Amino acid sequence: MLDSFKYEVDEQDIRLDQFLVKKLADVSRSKIQLAIKSGQVLVDGKKLKPSAILKGNEKVEGELLVEAQDEIIGEDIPLDILYEDKDLAIINKIPGMVVHPGNGNYNGTLVNALVCHFKSLSGLNHSRPGIVHRLDKDTSGIIVIAKNDKSHQRLSGQFAERKVKKVYKAIAWGGMPNNGKIEGLIGRHPVNRKAFKMVNNLGRESLTKFVIEEYLPPLSCVTLYPQTGRTHQIRVHLKSIGHPIFADDMYAGGKKMIKSFHVKYMQILNRLFKNVNRVALHAEKLEITHPITGNKMRFQAPIPDDMVNALNLLRNAQ
Repeated sequence: MLDSFKYEVDEQDIRLDQFLVKKLADVSRSKIQLAIKSGQVLVDGKKLKPSAILKGNEKVEGELLVEAQDEIIGEDIPLDILYEDKDLAIINKIPGMVVHPGNGNYNGTLVNALVCHFKSLSGLNHSRPGIVHRLDKDTSGIIVIAKNDKSHQRLSGQFAERKVKKVYKAIAWGGMPNNGKIEGLIGRHPVNRKAFKMVNNLGRESLTKFVIEEYLPPLSCVTLYPQTGRTHQIRVHLKSIGHPIFADDMYAGGKKMIKSFHVKYMQILNRLFKNVNRVALHAEKLEITHPITGNKMRFQAPIPDDMVNALNLLRNAQ
C-alpha cells in the first residue's frame, strides 16, 4: 500500500533526506533516499537529489510503498483507561512508554497496546493507529485516542486550531517567579538534531503560561498551560528561562545541575535522582469537545507516584 505525506520545512540548511528521516521515524534512510531518487518525493513540485539542501518553508510531499510486514503487532500491555466510548478513549500514559513504533522501538509501545486492547482505531496513519497527538517517552499523563477516522479528523482539528486546553505539572530547578509566560520561536537545535531551542528566526511561534504551586528549595513545583503545541515545548521553554525540568538531561536538567546549588542540597538531590529517573513532567488535565456529540469533556490524570514521592521528600527536608 502507499502512504502519502506532506510537510512544510520548519528548519534551514538541512539535507532533504535528513529532513524526511526525522519526519518519517518509521522509515529507513535507505528507503527514503530510494524514494527521492525515483521521483516519489517532490519539493515545491520539483524532483531533487537526496543531498539537496533545504532553506526553509519549502513544501515537501510524496508517497512511500509500505510493505505488509510493517503491520503493527498487538501486545497485551496494561493500560490505564480514564474514559472510553465508541469514538474515542482517554489514556493515562505511564512514564517511559514510547507512543508509537519507530527509531528502534518496535514493540512495547502505546500503539502496540492499543492494537491489542481496542477492536477499532482510526487508520489515517497506518503506522500510528488512533494516535491524535503525542507525548514524549518520559512524559506521563493524558493522551487522546481516536477510534475512527471521523473522530480523528475532528480531534486533530481541535489541536490544530488550539481549542484543546492542556495543563501540565513539572518539577523544575530553582526558585521561579510566582507566575508568568514564556514565548518566542522554537526551531531545531543546530547541533543536536533531536533537540529544539529558542531561535530568532525561521522557528515556530510558541507560548506557555505558568504558575508556581510550591517552592521547595532547590526545586519548584510548577503548573504549566501550553497555548501552542510545539515538540518539546515545555522542556525548551523552562530551559530558556534557566529553570530546566528535573532529570531532563537533553535540556540541561540532569545531575550536572547539582553543582549549581549549595552543597547542603546535595544529599536530598541525590535521593531525588534515585526516585525520579525520567523527565519530571506530567500531562495532568485536558479539555476537549467530543468529536461527535459536541459536548465539552474534561479529564484529569493523578500525579504519578515518582513525582509525588519526590515532592514529599522535598517537603520533609524543609
